[in-house]
Amino acid sequence: MIAQWLDQVVRGPVELETFGRSITIHPMLASSRPGRFPSQAVVVTTAARRLMELSKEGDKIKSIVVLGDDADPSEHPEFHEISEQLREVCNKWFPKGKLCVICRVPSLDRQQTRHALNFYDHPIARLDAGTQKTFAALTGQKPAVFKSVVENLTRLENDRLIVETEFVRGDVDNSKDTEVRAWLRHLADIRPSAVRILTPTKAAAKGGKPITKTRMTEIADLVAEKTGLSVEVVGG
Repeated sequence: MIAQWLDQVVRGPVELETFGRSITIHPMLASSRPGRFPSQAVVVTTAARRLMELSKEGDKIKSIVVLGDDADPSEHPEFHEISEQLREVCNKWFPKGKLCVICRVPSLDRQQTRHALNFYDHPIARLDAGTQKTFAALTGQKPAVFKSVVENLTRLENDRLIVETEFVRGDVDNSKDTEVRAWLRHLADIRPSAVRILTPTKAAAKGGKPITKTRMTEIADLVAEKTGLSVEVVGG
């Protein structure tokens, strides 16, 4: 099992839009035993070994990105320790690289998780809905969870936080006017450092269809107009 994890915990280098040439780190790989994931030692040691190799080879890594697979990386029981030690590893081997994490539903009710996000240059939290109903339809979680997600993001007070939203249409449409207006109100309360919006490509879309470029532009303009936040449109 450990040998299998070693091949999958750290992947790349790969070119990622907005992140550039990147290494991705996956601490939430599933195993045959429910609830068992690669330990902090496995994740950090594997990442350190790979980054050391790339540094000595003169590779130009721009970002080290911590991602979830079937589960959010912040759900790892040793997320705080992993984050702190990855910060040290990156500072040693790629001091100019950006350490990033993408959390879909971060467990920000835990103080340790909130503190762990401070180790990242770019902590990125997904917020793909403006209302409880749409959140439940998109994530499969209970509608009531949405309230706590927004409240926890609002009290995070991380001046590097980026909110990322994927807009889709189809059976679930989070790009319609009422949904976007509600989403904008949450952004105004959360006050992230920036907002990143995207839509799936036709090839990648499973649960929803991509929205049009025109609608993406309209939403980006609304973010700037209604919240004054910096907004980046990814792809399209």
